[in-house]
Amino acid sequence: MKMNLKSWMKDIDGGRELLRLNLVGTHDCVTKYVQFSHISKCQNLDIYSQLCLGVRGLDIRVQSKGDRLGMVHGIAKAYNSPCRLSRQMDMADVLGHCYRFLDENPSEAIVFQFKNDSGKEMKKCFDNLFFTYIKGNEEKWFLENRSPLLSECRGKIVLIRRCRKADRKEFNGNNTGIDFSRWVEQDTAVPQPLTLKTGGENSMTFVIQDRYKYKPEPRWSECIKPFLDSMKPFDSTYVINYLSTAGGFKGPYRNSLYINSAFMSYPMDKNKYYGMIYTDFPDSALVEKIISTNF
Repeated sequence: MKMNLKSWMKDIDGGRELLRLNLVGTHDCVTKYVQFSHISKCQNLDIYSQLCLGVRGLDIRVQSKGDRLGMVHGIAKAYNSPCRLSRQMDMADVLGHCYRFLDENPSEAIVFQFKNDSGKEMKKCFDNLFFTYIKGNEEKWFLENRSPLLSECRGKIVLIRRCRKADRKEFNGNNTGIDFSRWVEQDTAVPQPLTLKTGGENSMTFVIQDRYKYKPEPRWSECIKPFLDSMKPFDSTYVINYLSTAGGFKGPYRNSLYINSAFMSYPMDKNKYYGMIYTDFPDSALVEKIISTNF
């Protein structure tokens, strides 16, 4: 029977922990229309279409613009349309896609990995997210610094905060998301993944593979495949695995053709925990391959 990718979480027991599921994420999810597309474009679908495809993790990169947030991939600005005169995509545009999808599919949850990609104003980016976009819409978010059960976050956006936050009286462990502010960029060509410990009372340990400086062939053989081979049943350590890479001169699309094909040939074991797998240019077959391991 063909899986309903739009609302596949409906058939998952609400007592299961969201981050213990095997989930598909999209790396640099806002880049359907982006400057310098050969090196910056990582997706060919808009956010709503990605979610309808079964994607449940969004890798969001932003820059602060006054009290607002613009969507970027590094120095490249992301837009809502291919028109060069189009305005830069705003966080409100992204959230419009997310809220629409969750209103239509209240059984689902979205993991929202939020990162400042401008290289400065780390704390201002979170200020903007909180005060301009979340405040007044708190019921649409799960903002605690812990991993929720699916029943706690159906119909909501679960925030992972990859930037620092200001020391404000308004901020606490219940409204600033899962603390990934200690994330270390894996920008050297060595194959080992890194371990990240979240802060707060409910500290969690993540092992993260995001070695994005490799060309696609060694990226697969030296980083991704060995990491997949090391997977085992959940043992209290959470997993994030990136299939994307920026190495070489071919660009993300051509890199993804090699890596996604290799991944599709890789045998996955339903008894193992693979965590969240972030991808470039996923199709329905790749998404279904990953999420079918939850059943």
